[in-house]
Amino acid sequence: MRTNASIIYFLTRSCFLGFGITLLFSYSGKDAYLGAILGLLLGIIITYFYNYILSFKNGSLRELEEKNKKVGLLARILLGIASYILMLYSLILYTTFTISFLLTTTPELYVLIPFLILAVILAFKGLTIITRVANILVPFSILTSILAFLGLSVFFVLPNFAPILTTTFTGFLKTAVTFAGISAFPNILTLHFNKKTENNFKIYILAGIMIIAAIICVNGVFGEELTKIFRFPEYMVLKQLKVFNFIEKVENIFSLMWVVDLFITLTMCIYSLKETLPQKYNKKLTILIIIITAFIIDRILGFNYVLELRMYYILPVISLIFSILIIIPYMYLVKKT
Repeated sequence: MRTNASIIYFLTRSCFLGFGITLLFSYSGKDAYLGAILGLLLGIIITYFYNYILSFKNGSLRELEEKNKKVGLLARILLGIASYILMLYSLILYTTFTISFLLTTTPELYVLIPFLILAVILAFKGLTIITRVANILVPFSILTSILAFLGLSVFFVLPNFAPILTTTFTGFLKTAVTFAGISAFPNILTLHFNKKTENNFKIYILAGIMIIAAIICVNGVFGEELTKIFRFPEYMVLKQLKVFNFIEKVENIFSLMWVVDLFITLTMCIYSLKETLPQKYNKKLTILIIIITAFIIDRILGFNYVLELRMYYILPVISLIFSILIIIPYMYLVKKT
């Protein structure tokens, strides 16, 4: 997996932390994993268009945007906005999760600043270094996901899965569209890859399967009613795990992989934001935007339950709209190649 494709694994998973799985259950209950499977197929279609653009692209996005300056400028602005939205989501999710469960007495800024500094350093070093870090972390993420699934499987209550196909067609469709949007939208950042890589689809599917496995674990242990009311159900379910029946609190170790998802996504967002800003001042402007965003999160947005809920309900809509809006101009540009 020594390619840029390893980044896709983290991008695909990142936006589900928090209300993502809860939102799927609110639409289709115990059938959420079935709707997620259909959503994975829809997400593959969206990913196909990203790959199609990459297959005609050999070099930086700016070179592609030069094919038509007006269309290229529009595409760059849209991608910059999408990068900022994803960055904002990543920071709010990270802050809320960390303060809620890991560093409960730490002020928000103290939680944000080290995370942002590391992400900025990695993003400014470039795509090659980001890829190396992602390549190192992917095996650990996959291993912890498999161990968590196996460990939780002994707690499954089989009646939680039955009967199947009890949701409405509308609910099932909402689940599929939501899963496709949340999982595929962050992969818009892969347009910065220099070229198409062979493993893009495979890694997207692998990451999607890991999310579906998490959905099955949550449903198998908690059932649909409890899952609908939990924040971060993927973390709460890990509390069932023990090592040798006496070592507890292992959920904090397993849940760190969700933080890694957000870290790689945040790093790619910062890298994308830097690449879409005017080249002469891109680093300074990126740092300024990050500082302003950290202040906004600390004073206005962070740790707000109602706001988090509203954000998640609009995330699938934003995801699909921006995916289409960005794909269209870049598709036009590759036709000019």
